[in-house]
Formats: sequence, C-alpha cells, structure tokens
Amino acid sequence: MKLLAPTPDQLSQAFELRYRLLRAPWGQPRGSERDELEAEAIHRVLVDDLGRVVATGRLHRLTPLRGQIRYLAVEPELQGQGLGARLLTALEQAADETGMEALELQSREDQTGFYLAREYRDLGPGQTLFGTIGHRRMARLLPGAVARLTQTWHQTIPVSEFMRVEGLSFDGQRFETRASFERGCNLHGTLFAGAGYTQATLTGWGRVWLELQLKGVEGEIVLARAEVKYSKPVRHTPHAWVQAQELDLSRLAQGRNAKVPLTIELADGLTLEALFAVLPPKA
Repeated sequence: MKLLAPTPDQLSQAFELRYRLLRAPWGQPRGSERDELEAEAIHRVLVDDLGRVVATGRLHRLTPLRGQIRYLAVEPELQGQGLGARLLTALEQAADETGMEALELQSREDQTGFYLAREYRDLGPGQTLFGTIGHRRMARLLPGAVARLTQTWHQTIPVSEFMRVEGLSFDGQRFETRASFERGCNLHGTLFAGAGYTQATLTGWGRVWLELQLKGVEGEIVLARAEVKYSKPVRHTPHAWVQAQELDLSRLAQGRNAKVPLTIELADGLTLEALFAVLPPKA
C-alpha cells in the first residue's frame, strides 16, 4: 500500500469511499460526504497495487494551533490491518509539520479504544450523527506543544532558562522535564534544594498548561500551596515527572477558579505536593 497526498483522480475516489462507508448506509444524499473545507484541507490516501484508493482521511485547521481529523475510512475487507493507524500517523505528521500543536476528532463510541491506544484523550460526549450514531470528542497534543511550553518558560521566567529546564514528553497523562545539573548544583556537589523545588514547580505548572492546550480552554495558572520533601541528595541530571489523568477544569466554564492538586517527583530525591489554581481569563 502506498501512502500519498492524492491526485485529483485519487481524491475523487476518496470522496466515493467516504460516501459509500460513511454516508450511504444511513441514507444520506450524495454530496453530504464533502464540506466547504475540502480545498484548504490536507488529504491523505492509501492506494493498492491496482491504483485503487482503499483508505482515506482528512485534516483541517480549526485555529492557528489546533486541527481536526475527519472522514477516516478504510475498505471493510482491509480493516484490522493497520491502515487506519498509518493514515492517522500521516495526518498527525502533517499537522506537526504545518505548526499545529493539538488535534481533535469525533470518534464513534465503539472505536474510542483505537484512539485511546494512540494517546488521544476522551474529552466527553461529542456529536450524535444523523440522530443515531453517538460520538466521543477525542484530542491529543503534538510535540510542538511541549516545545512551546519550554519556550514560554525561557521567555517569561529567567531562572528556567538559566537552569535549562525543558519539557521532554507528554503522553496525555505523564509529563516529564529535565534541567542542567551543573546550573543547579551547590558547594557539596549535589543539586541545590531551591533548584529542585523550582524545576518541580515548573513541571506541575507545565502539566496544567498542557491540559489547557489539550482541552482548548484558557486560564491563568498560579501556585496556591506547596509542600516539598527531600529524601536524599540528587547527584545527577535532574529529571522530574508528574503522572495525572484528566485534570478537572470544569469550574472555568462557570467563571470560577479551578483547583488542581498534583504530586511531582524529581530524581527520586524530591517530592512536591502542590495545589495549583487556574483562574478564568479576564474579560
């Protein structure tokens, strides 16, 4: 199977595949498989050895940093062979290359496991298509979001740049950072306690920031309370991590502060129990 950006003829085949699999079974008219965004969207197809389009998917931009994947369809006799995953990966790469940092999609309720296994988060009920097909709203962040978080730290918090704190990875739940040991060590050759506290605080703050980006909501993050425990000296490059499932930010929609408790670990030698407050954006 060849993965391609479609030619006009292949795009016509993709539209036909969309209609046959995603619209015709529910009695929808021809033309309902397309919308006004086709010309500006990014399309990908998989083509077999006979030149037949056997799978298709589309990406379009919702905002400068956020995109949506739609119309993912695979020929029934070829389902279960990883073609959908190949298409999804190709669309994610295209989104990353064009500067998008977050992706969302509407998954049929019986297909959410496919997306959960690929680091998408279930954000709750989505649309009900044709009045009968329930969907879940799914989203994930791309590497550009973590890169922008690091850039934001360095531009707004000078000590983070001096310590070379950087985000490493985020899989929708676990967020990891690292910093320079040399920039944070003390006269004893171990990590200065204040450096560890700073990195752990940034790691927790960053986890909340990433949740805001994932859900596409705005808020101002502040540290409300923190208690730190040091169990042993840190003598190497400090890695910090925080593991947390979905953070409850629902109060923001009511114009109220959201409170987010987090436990941040650093290099097995520091634990920070922190409470972050997320304030609704100012009118």
